Amino acid sequence: MSYLTPADKAFFKEQGYLVKQVLSPEQIRAAQDALWEGIKADRHDPKTWVKAGPRASVGANHPAIRATLYDAPVFAMAEELVGKDTLSSGASPGPHLVFPSGESEWSLPRIGHLDGYYTPTNGVAQGTVGIFQVGATIYVEEVEARGAGFTLWPGSHRYAAEYFKTHSLLSVEGGVFKDVDLGPGLEIAGPPGTVCLWHGQMVHSGSKNCSSRIRMALIARLARQDLEDIRFETPDDMWQYWEGIKTCN
Repeated sequence: MSYLTPADKAFFKEQGYLVKQVLSPEQIRAAQDALWEGIKADRHDPKTWVKAGPRASVGANHPAIRATLYDAPVFAMAEELVGKDTLSSGASPGPHLVFPSGESEWSLPRIGHLDGYYTPTNGVAQGTVGIFQVGATIYVEEVEARGAGFTLWPGSHRYAAEYFKTHSLLSVEGGVFKDVDLGPGLEIAGPPGTVCLWHGQMVHSGSKNCSSRIRMALIARLARQDLEDIRFETPDDMWQYWEGIKTCN
């Protein structure tokens, strides 16, 4: 069974992301219940959600959390882009909660970053780059506009691919392309069950939550099984290792 159309794949190829609605109501409710197990606030009193915590309230390997990736067709859709039986199934969708700030002033982030690069606070080792092919951001609660939605820069995956043809993967300090105008970012809002698949070299960012809801997102980073063999390759055709994209032409 195919979940993606040729138009879906063409959109992903050009823009670097794709938004779908694929989680069942049961999967959404189970993931919400799992996240609330560790949230230090009253589930029935939104006033207690403001500046609450923690950012990750339950482990990524919780069965209800993993189900949003593997029991829902999210992983299967990612493999439709990269190629069947090509992605490692070891990744789990880690919770990334953003609690209401209690503030009303919001602005779209001006700059974003690539994942997998060292900063003093993110736990990535200096001198390494965490490469992956597809990111999956999964909303299990409604995310309104200005509600800390996942923010990306459409088309930035193509800029990154061209850049790394002539620059080292380690040349982007903190994963930030400095002094480059990538145009305006795009905040992804949507109801529970919204899934954004995005290219691993997509520039993206978080933002402030000025809504009354908790931004309940799960983020998985999916890499090829043969990643170590191709980690430092920068082929002329950026889609060389994306069989699903190559066959949609």
